[in-house]
Amino acid sequence: MTQHRFHRRHALKALGAFAAMQALPSLAAEWPERAITFVQPYGPGTATDASSRYIAQRLTERWKVPTVMDHKAGANGIVGTETVSRAAPDGYTFLITSTGYFTNEAMVAKLPYDPLHSFEPVAKVGGVQLLLCVPSTSRLRSVRELVDFAKANPGKMTYASGGNGSSQHISGAQLAALTGTNIVHVPYKTQVPAAVATSTGEVDFSFIAIATAKPLLAADKIRILAVSGTRRSSSFPDMPTVAESGVPGFAWVANTFFLAPAKTPPAIVRKLSDALGEIARSDGYREFTKGIGMDPDFMGQAEWSRSIAAERERYLQVVRATGAKAE
Repeated sequence: MTQHRFHRRHALKALGAFAAMQALPSLAAEWPERAITFVQPYGPGTATDASSRYIAQRLTERWKVPTVMDHKAGANGIVGTETVSRAAPDGYTFLITSTGYFTNEAMVAKLPYDPLHSFEPVAKVGGVQLLLCVPSTSRLRSVRELVDFAKANPGKMTYASGGNGSSQHISGAQLAALTGTNIVHVPYKTQVPAAVATSTGEVDFSFIAIATAKPLLAADKIRILAVSGTRRSSSFPDMPTVAESGVPGFAWVANTFFLAPAKTPPAIVRKLSDALGEIARSDGYREFTKGIGMDPDFMGQAEWSRSIAAERERYLQVVRATGAKAE
């Protein structure tokens, strides 16, 4: 290749890249032109499900295109997450996920996607505490009583979760690790049957999302002992945190966030992030999330992109400290 042809080829590549960059604002202005699919890698009935459905409806009203909610549960979110990682990065498929996205990395030897490079952060739309619950018929009335019973009966106390690596699993493992107790984990396919198993006494306790727990609380099937966050929940202000209840260092908040397949055009990612921000800051969303026990703690694309690495490391450290594994 002559030097002239070499420079000509690189000049053409540069012009092509410049043209593509110039086209991005136009691409974002025209997007979306057809239905958008939001994949949830967990089952229905969670705060993530409820909040994302609310958001999807607002986006449909705003953009006049359908928003399709597609539940692809399995392997603590790995099935649905892999689906989105392989989707075309055209702005019509997104992932709505939670903390299992981070915890799986510490528990599974080889994931079918790269948590750091297979996705583009879009936004975080909220976080929800879990409720430490026992059956309403349980004789246990406090976290201290629960821990004392577990210590006196090693290997006999059981707790349910929505699957290996789920928030409920890691919360229970964290409780066991911090109290030096041997508590048996009983995984279910999703959060809802795990909560039902708690209500019927199949297991001794579980950590349950507020949205999932509400109908069981209304039916007097379960009793709350504590909340999982670093501060008391506005939904249950009289309930102490697990840390307050004699387990210092315990904390767990399950965040809900949006991710796009890697190489999704930045202008589209920003446009979705901006729309999510307007919805998340609205009075309607704040009122809605209060009803499902979610804190509307919004982070847009720029801030979430800066924060997600630290968020990932925090959850990885918790999982490693518990010694929890994908059984």
